[in-house]
Parts: sequence; structure tokens; C-alpha cells
Amino acid sequence: MSLTPSNSRMMSPAWGGIKLTPSPSPFLKSMNTPLRSPVKPSRLEASLALKQVIGTTTSSANAFDSLSAGRSFAFTAGAAAVLATVDEQQRVSQRFYRARPTTNPLNPSASVYGGPSTPTQNESRNRMAASLRDAGVGTASSLASPAHEWADSPSSKSWTARERIKAATCVSLSPDGKFLAVGETGYKPRVLVFSTAPEAPPETPLTSLSEHTFGVRCVAFSPDSQYLASLGSANDGFLYVWSINTRTGAATLHASNKCTSNINRIAWIGNNLITVGTRHVKVWRIEDGSSTPRASKPRQSDVSFLSSTAHRTLPGRNCLLETLLEVNFTSVVAVAPSKAIVASDKGDVCLIDDTDGTQRFFKVAEAGFAVTSMAVDTKGRLHLAGSHGGLKTLNIRDTIESVTPPPSPPPSVESPIVTLTSNSNQIEAIVSLLEYIVTVDSQRSIRLSHLCSAEDESLIGDIVEKLPAHGDSVLGVATLAKPNTPNASFYTWSAEGSILFWDYDGVCKESLEITLEQVDGSDADSNELKTVRASRDASYLVSGDKLGVLRIIDCKTKQSAFDFKAHASEITSISIYEGKDPAYIACASRDRMVQIFARRNGTWDLMQTLDEHVGAVTGILFSRNGMRLVSSSSDRTLVVREMVSREDEGGTTSAFVILRSVILKSTPVSMAWVHEQDDILLVSTIDRQVHKYDLRNGQCLSSFRASDTEGGDAVILSSLVHVPRPWGPPLIAGVSSTDKSIRLYEENGSVVAREWGHTEGVTDVALVQGGNSETEGNHQKSLVTVAVDGTIFVWALALQTSHRQDMSKSMDLAGHSTPTQDLLATRPPLRRVFSQSELARFQRSSEDDNVTPTGNRSPKLRKRLSKFTLAQPPRLEPSPLPSISRDNRPGGLSQGYSSLRSKSYRNRSPSPPSPRHPQVTKRRSSVDVRVRTKASTNEFGSIGASTESLCRTLRAYRKRLANTSDSLTSELTREVERELALTARAVGEKAKGSKLDESVMVKLLDQYSERLVSMFDERIAASVAVRARENSESGLSAGLMSPALDTEADKEKEKEKEGDRGANDPITTSPDLVLASTRLSVNEGYTIPE
Repeated sequence: MSLTPSNSRMMSPAWGGIKLTPSPSPFLKSMNTPLRSPVKPSRLEASLALKQVIGTTTSSANAFDSLSAGRSFAFTAGAAAVLATVDEQQRVSQRFYRARPTTNPLNPSASVYGGPSTPTQNESRNRMAASLRDAGVGTASSLASPAHEWADSPSSKSWTARERIKAATCVSLSPDGKFLAVGETGYKPRVLVFSTAPEAPPETPLTSLSEHTFGVRCVAFSPDSQYLASLGSANDGFLYVWSINTRTGAATLHASNKCTSNINRIAWIGNNLITVGTRHVKVWRIEDGSSTPRASKPRQSDVSFLSSTAHRTLPGRNCLLETLLEVNFTSVVAVAPSKAIVASDKGDVCLIDDTDGTQRFFKVAEAGFAVTSMAVDTKGRLHLAGSHGGLKTLNIRDTIESVTPPPSPPPSVESPIVTLTSNSNQIEAIVSLLEYIVTVDSQRSIRLSHLCSAEDESLIGDIVEKLPAHGDSVLGVATLAKPNTPNASFYTWSAEGSILFWDYDGVCKESLEITLEQVDGSDADSNELKTVRASRDASYLVSGDKLGVLRIIDCKTKQSAFDFKAHASEITSISIYEGKDPAYIACASRDRMVQIFARRNGTWDLMQTLDEHVGAVTGILFSRNGMRLVSSSSDRTLVVREMVSREDEGGTTSAFVILRSVILKSTPVSMAWVHEQDDILLVSTIDRQVHKYDLRNGQCLSSFRASDTEGGDAVILSSLVHVPRPWGPPLIAGVSSTDKSIRLYEENGSVVAREWGHTEGVTDVALVQGGNSETEGNHQKSLVTVAVDGTIFVWALALQTSHRQDMSKSMDLAGHSTPTQDLLATRPPLRRVFSQSELARFQRSSEDDNVTPTGNRSPKLRKRLSKFTLAQPPRLEPSPLPSISRDNRPGGLSQGYSSLRSKSYRNRSPSPPSPRHPQVTKRRSSVDVRVRTKASTNEFGSIGASTESLCRTLRAYRKRLANTSDSLTSELTREVERELALTARAVGEKAKGSKLDESVMVKLLDQYSERLVSMFDERIAASVAVRARENSESGLSAGLMSPALDTEADKEKEKEKEGDRGANDPITTSPDLVLASTRLSVNEGYTIPE
């Protein structure tokens, strides 16, 4: 039965047919659907496209493949597969293939066990549209507008934590050059089949196979491109053989079997498959009549897509290893339709001869080193790559010539070793092209060499092209200003100490190695290069390592000029400011210190040590003018310092002092300056927020959460960069190790673009300008990202013109433009907002402050306008009871009644009179003046506030004199009287100059005179009682004592009563009256010695 797919895009590889569904939207459009609003901005105002990949994640021959009769080779780089092509000018061009976890392939694939198949793009849209129609969604719904089509595309959907980007582990090119197969690892890995046609979409696979569970270790196309073999990891334990439709790329399962051995490599010989590994060499028969088919139960919708509903069990038979039973076989390559060469990690070169189906296995040669990979070229030669960094070449015809019996021991290979790598780096993989040999070493460097040497065709020629890369984790990237010494655009550094300089096109201009000191000891960690900063012209570099050593390296000599033990722990950040004289270097570390070095007369010396932080300092930045230094720390602070200078005898001395400290809610992770501004700082924090701070006042201008508009989880941005735009607000670019993505945000927090490609933690990002800023202009921009997996990705940043501006321009051209008029309606409105102190002046008028409530009028209660009012409400005090003459009551009654009255009026609050027992009180005297309100001018620090404080202090002092039993010395009494007299005189002079109201002063003096008279009467009565007591002790009768005379206890009670009355009575608020009463209290408590 012929395969007739229902999807029109399957008729040819998805790009030459007619697209039956013109819109990806699942909603049915109405005929009167309005057009998109001209004021709505375009969704794609900025986009990211992978421009170049530097480095590779290839660690075995499974991740490296080529077309031996062509000019293309493929390798893995993070989550992408790179297809490189060498042209006639020996230039290498790249194309990248990757698929999101939610991307639907063009061809469906049925499950082995009858499960659901992988839906196609049109099929998923049709199912969604059908479900919406069943739910009652009308055809004229507003959801059918074009504005919603972008969110409906499968590539825009977010994925869960388990479905994040997976690393590509193996690749294989079909011999006809039409297809590229890529295997993944991780949760639910896939085998993706892409089309290599130039017009094919590189992000949409033809077929996606999801039968493996723990990872795909090997993939390989058969010589006729009819079959594709995929082998899972040891935990997966399955080997699948898929039948490939060479016209559409659709795959169906042909046969399968379990394979739980540790497999290193697979290869095809004819229509048979060979697997080699640890103590394992096995031949699998694809076309074997003895195999029994096993039927599966596909769905009815999959019948039209599948050419067969049954797959067979894949038969296989092990080879007899004999003396090589304990050998680990690392590589296998087919040298004839029925013969293959197998090599081991001990240098054994063996031959499998399956001419008559007996699969004989015997050793034919000895390589002399551990073989990691093998390749066969078009000239009939076999190339052996070893762990020592060299190659050996032998003639295939001489090697596989029939020898019966085989020699024992077998001869060793006499070919000389050709060294391709320096420092004896191990060659991980080797492939052959039509004219070149391509190798990948352990430093992830790709080298192209001529297939044959000019002197000897049996040897490999010279190296034509070298694609350098970092062999370890790439920890940072930074841009360079033009012009500079290496003529580069940016530079990167790795943990092992290598620094590479790159131009805008990704060509390596220069390299530099930094020697790192290693501490002896088994428990000591290996030293690593942590951070590097270059000067403006790249004449020198400043590096910091894990042990806290700071080095200043001259780029011309590539030697260290100055070495400092700057910190006791890892150096986390370095910043350089180059002025006329001097230049400054600031470095931060995990030891909570910030060191500043200054260059004077060509010598670098320590200038200052800053220890304000209490946690590890994670970042340090100089402003553009060098006057400010900002540091971030894990103690959740940003410290802003300012440079100050002073003139000394020896010259000018400078230092950095703290200007302000900004407290954050969480630990800062990264910070960057806003473009061309020295006061605005971008800070990303560990709580997945991005803040924008104004360092002039420490205020947070804006903040947003680094999340996705499609509902994905928020991420921590480990590095930030500010991207200016010629129009509109700038963008914020950041990388995240949470989901290994690179993101573009607007300043309001909306996601503009998001891409991915790295499979390990993304460490840094930098903005690179294209062209010379002085001549060509900075129209081209690229973002460079680096990661722990050793790869460097260069992203082309396309900043499209805003759709809003385009529409406004087109509307202006179409209609008559109106000149701008200075209208009153367009001006900002007037504003005059009163402050709190100004509003307090309106709380109480001047007449209300001077009027005192009398007996004929109750105190006026004023409603409080707000809780911030400064005027105090009047306090209701009980009216004093009329005093009862002492002569009309006994002494005991006088004492008890006096104490009861003082306690009751001191502790009770006013209450309304009872209707049954009306309270008869005497009206308050008209001279009872109570100054209750404070003037609004008595602010803190004024003379009014000081006067009130003095009055309160004198009242408390007078009360203390009345209650204490201690006596005062004559010196203290005279000093107090002198100070009080001087204070009273000064207050009097101040009162004359201030022109106080005479009526109020008269009332106050009259009131106080009454109190003075009553106090003198009580004093005379007490002295008379004392005289009477003395007379009684002289022999007078006790009965002659007047009952009106008080005892000594009565005297003390009266003193306490008078003290409480003076302290609690709010009437005496005048400073003159308070001073007078205090002088009287002092005189009462002092007895002149005889």
C-alpha cells in the first residue's frame, strides 16, 4: 500500500507544497472581522536568532558525523545540532537544528505499544477547533482576531520543569544527505529527524520519536538511507530500527530488541547492524525470515499514516571474542559491504568478516595506543585517532587481506604518528570529508586538515582551519572598545586560565594563557580563574582567581607585570577606571573586603581597603567618571561610595567614603549601569526580581518579576545588560541558569524575546556592537552568551521599527498634518498643596486660643479634623470644692478629708452628674485662666518649646522637694535662688519686649496672689501649732490645745498636697509664676542653721 499522507506539507519536505491552512489559528474567522488597530504595537519589536556557535559538547564519536563524499559534517553543541559546510575557499558556514519540547513534528509517529501518536501541527489545531465548536464558541467571537494567533502557535507555549531543554548527545547524517538525526538525553528524550534542505525550517522536525525513556546514546543511518537505528542508554536498554520514508522523512518502527550492555559505538555493514562495547561485539540481522512479527494496535486515525501495523523482533548474535573477552571495544567502522574494523582501548585492531554469514572475528593489527575513534576516507585508508593526540593511517586493502590462518601475534601498524594537537590532547572523534580530515580534541577544538600530504599521500596534510574553543567551563564574557590592541570585539575566559579574543564574526584573534598557582595537599581544591577585566585599549588585563590572587598582565608580552595577594578568598568581581592620572582597579571578594589599587607613575599600589559589608561582596562597579564606586553584597545591601580628595605636602590624596547604603529585600545577583547614566543602576536579586535604582537618593524607580507571559515560572537572572534602542525605551537582556534561557525584557517587565541553546548553567552575557562606531555606525548588535558546558553562542539581535511609529508616520503622510499649537488645555494643571504644618495653623483661631471658659459658659469642644492635628483638645477638670475652715471641724476630720480629697481628685475622671443626686459645685472664678493650647510656633528647638520643657522640669522639681525628707545645703539653696532670680529677670525682660496681653497677665497675677495668701495663712497656722506644742511640752495641759492645730503628720500631708497641686494644676504655665513657686518651695524645705 502506498503511503499517501493527508497533510499537504508532507508531499515534499514541508516547504514545496501548498499550505491548505493559511492561518495557524484554530478559531473560525468571521467575514466582518475588524483589522488590527493601528495604534497597537507589533509583537515582534525585537527578536533573537542564533548566529554562530563557538565550541562543541562532543565527547565521543557518536556526536560527530560527516558525509565522506561531501563537504558537510555535523556535531552537537548544547541543545542544538550544528551542520557545518566547508566551501571552496575553506570557509566554514553553520546551520543550527533544534526543537522546543512542545514543537509538533510534520509527520506523526505511532507508539510501539499502541499508545497515542505524536500529533501533527494541523491535526492539533483541528482538534482544538473542534473542541471549541463543541463548547459553543461562536464563529464571530472576538478571539478569532489576528491578535490572538501568535499565542496559539505551538512554539510559544511554555513547558514544565521536566520538559525543559534537553542536551543533544548524538547525531547522524543520512548517506544521501537529505536527513539529519539527533538524539537527546533527559526526561522523555526524543529522536528528531530534520531535513537538510536549505528552505527547510531548522526548528521544526519532520519526525519525532519518543520511545526511549532515559536517553539516546547512538543513532545511525543505514548505507541506503532506508533505516535508522537508535540505541538507548544502559538504563533504557532498547535498540530500535526505524523504517524511513526517503520522500517525506516519516518513520515507522521496523524491529526492536533489548540491549542492556554498555555500548560505545554502532555501525552498519550492508543491512546488518554491529554494536560494540565493554566485552561486547554483536551483529543484528535486519532482514531475517525467521523473525516473527509482533502486531500493535494503532488508533484508527493513524492507519493512513502507517505503512505497516506490525514490527518484528530484531535478531542478533554475539561474536566469539576468545582471547579478547575482557577488552573494551571503543570504535567500529565499515570497510566493505560485509566487513568492519573494530578497535579497543588497548590498541587492538580486529576484523569482522560476515561474507558468508558466519561473522568471524579475529585480530589483524596492533595500533600501539588506545584508539578513541576511526574514520575511512575516499582513498581507501583507515585513520586511527588516539588518546595521545596523534593519528595513524593504514591501508585498508592490506589490512583486511585474507590471511589463513591469521598471524600470531598480529603485526603492529608501521605507519608514523601524525600529531594534530598540542599538549597531547586526546582526539575525541575523527571524520573524513571529500578533501579534508576533521578532528575534535578534548579541548573542544575543531581542526580541518588536508586529506593527503604534498610529500607523501599516505600521510595527513597540514592543518587548514582551526576553530578554537575553551576546553573547560566558560565563566565570563566582556566587550572591548574600538580600537584595541588585538582588534577584537569581545573576549571570553574559562576556569582553566585561557583567555580568547574574538571579532564580531566569531573569529579568534588572539589567545592568552594565565598560569594558576595550585596549593599542595590532597584536600585542597584546584585553583580556577574566576574573573577578568581588560583596559580600554586592551593593553593590559586584570585577573582574579579562586585563591584571591590579583594579577595585572601585559597583553604585549603576555606576562604578569604585578601580582598581589589581594584577598583571602575567591575574587568575585573586578572593575577598572582609567582617567588621566591615576587609574584605579577595584576588586571584590567573598572575604567581605573591597580592595582599591591606584596607578601612579606606572606602578600599581594599594590605595584603600573597604570593609563596610558583613557578607560576601558579589559585584563592584565604577561610574563612567570614576567618582562613584558601587558594591553589592550578600548582606542585601548596595553601598554607594564617593571619591574625595585633599591636598597634602606630598600631593593629592584620594579616598572613597560612603555616600549612602541601599537596603534590598533579598540578595543581589547581578547589577549593570543603565546606558550612558551614572546614577541609575539595574539590579537582579535572588527572589527573581529586577529593580531599577536611583543612586542619588536610593529610591527604587521600578521593578518587575522575571517571568513569562505564557505562564512559565519566574527565573533568576544571573547576568544583566542594558540594550539601548534608537527608538522607544531600552531593553534589558539577561540570562538565567534556571532554565538555561536568554531573555529580553522591556522596562515594564513584558517579555520581548526568549531563546535557549545552552544545556548547562549560563554564566554571563554581553552586548557587542557591530562595525566601527566612528565610520559605519552601530546598527548591528549581537548578544554573546557563555555557559558551563564550554560553548559560546552569538545571537543576532534584530530591533525592528515600532509598529506604532510606522502607522503614525503613514497616517501623517496620508492626511493633512496639523501644526503643533501651544494651547492652554495642553499645559499641566495648576497645583497648590498645603503641607501639614500649614494646615495646623487653621485648626484653631487666635480668638479661641485667648478666650478662657468661665462658669457661665462651658468649654467648647472642637471636632478634630484629622489624626495629624497639632492642637490638643481641652481637658475637662473637676471644679475645686470650697475649702472648709479648720476652725469648724476637728483635726482628725480635717486630716482624713484632706487626704481623701487629694486622692479622689487626683485619680477620678469627670462623669456626668446623677439625676437623683445632683452635684452642687461652686462656679469657677472668672480669674481662672487656663492656658491649654500650645502655639503652633512651638516647634521642636524653638524658644516656646524650651519654655514648656523648663516649666515641666520645675514642676517635677517642686514636687520632689515637697515629697522628700532630705535637707538642702546652704550652697545649693543659694545657687538655686540665684539661677531662678536670673531666669525670672530674663523672662520678664522677654515678656516686656514681646508685648503680652496685659489683661491676661493681670488675671494670672490676681489668681496667684490669692494662692500666695492662702499659703501664708496655712504657714502661720502651722507655726502657731508648733508654738502651742512647745508650750504643752513645757508643762501646759494637753487639753488646752486648740483642736484646729495640726500635728507634725498634718504638716507633712499639707506639704504633699501642695506639691501635688503645684505639679498637676495646669493653670500655672507662665514662666514667672513657676519660678516664683519653685523659689517658695525651696525656701520651705530649707532651714537656716543657728
